[in-house]
Amino acid sequence: MRIGEVCGLRWCDMDFETGLISIRHSVAYAKGMGSFIKDTKTHDARGIPIDPVGLLPFLKETHEIDCGKLRLRGLTGAVEIGDCYILSEPGATFATTSYIRRAFKTFSETNGLMGTNDELITFHGLRHTFATQWIRQGGDIKALQSILGHKDAMATLNVYADIEPISKIHNMLRATPCLWRGHLGPRVDPGPMFQQRIQESIETLQAFGYGITEPDDRNIAIRDVKTNSWL
Repeated sequence: MRIGEVCGLRWCDMDFETGLISIRHSVAYAKGMGSFIKDTKTHDARGIPIDPVGLLPFLKETHEIDCGKLRLRGLTGAVEIGDCYILSEPGATFATTSYIRRAFKTFSETNGLMGTNDELITFHGLRHTFATQWIRQGGDIKALQSILGHKDAMATLNVYADIEPISKIHNMLRATPCLWRGHLGPRVDPGPMFQQRIQESIETLQAFGYGITEPDDRNIAIRDVKTNSWL
């Protein structure tokens, strides 16, 4: 999710039964207007599955806490919990994107949260981390495009993945055994020989400082990207 979309989330956007978050609004800022609520960047609503292991229990607990705060303040009935913004106190207005950025920067500085580029982790950097790990674990690109709210899958691939020579070498070594079967004969299994070549290739590339893991079937290699606010 984009930072503005997180700021615009209300409890009515959470469906604990289906496990889905509905992204329908976003907080934006314009000079002379200040912060305001608008539709999403692509002008389309979308649904995001809630992580059932870590995020769902946390959201349920936070929801109960906010309901309790409304009761303590005598606001039950006057203020519906569904209309309350998740990042704000119950009954308060939405949190601005600048406030959340500053708060997260302070959190990163206090806890020494550094990224792979030796710079402090930013709130938007969490979005990049999620997308990178999704691809690295073999996740579906079209599904990721929908979750991130990109207009098309090419926007997702152009930022988070790239085809590079190292990936081509690895996948070539994985594809060639079947091509050699006709030459070597049906009784000869070239698999072990090529597996050895693959391992030798990996060791050689690592010796030259390339951080290579297991080859990817889709010819996709992850690259580091800097934060792009337009995403």
